[in-house]
Order: sequence, then structure tokens, then C-alpha cells
Amino acid sequence: MSEEEIGKLAAEIQDIQQRFQEHSQTIEDLRNLAIGITRMDGEIKCIKNDVQAIKEGIKQNSARPRMWLDKIIAAAIGAVTSGIVAAILSQVLK
Repeated sequence: MSEEEIGKLAAEIQDIQQRFQEHSQTIEDLRNLAIGITRMDGEIKCIKNDVQAIKEGIKQNSARPRMWLDKIIAAAIGAVTSGIVAAILSQVLK
């Protein structure tokens, strides 16, 4: 081999080494990106669960006034019915 061919081969080897280093860095960056995405996915799932729990709590809190209103209505209906039954019995038993 002549010195010219050896020089070309050395330049090519140097170029290949430089591209290898660039690719190695790109692969490392992709690996770090994949790890970051995995972590973010886990955090998003936790946030999603928290939001769902908050929604459930809000639904339960908003349903409480209806439950109280239902109890009041049921008590009023019971009182009116008891009064009507008492009035009917007092008329019948006279």
C-alpha cells in the first residue's frame, strides 16, 4: 500500500469513528428519552387517578343535599300520612 492509500484509509477510519461517536450519543439520548417517557407515563397515571378520586368526591358532595332533601320529603310524607290515618281512625272510632 502506498502512503496515499494509507492516508485515505486513516481519514476514512477517522470519519467512521466520528460517525460512530455521533450515533452512540444519539442512541444514549434516545435511551434517556425512553426512560423519561416511561416516568412521565407513570406520573400521568397517578394524576389521572387523583383527578378521578376528586371527581368522585365532588359527585358525593353534590349528592348530599339531594339525600337530605329526600329524607325531609320522606319525613313530611310520613307525617302527613300518619296525620291522615289518625284523623280517619278518630272519625271511625267515635
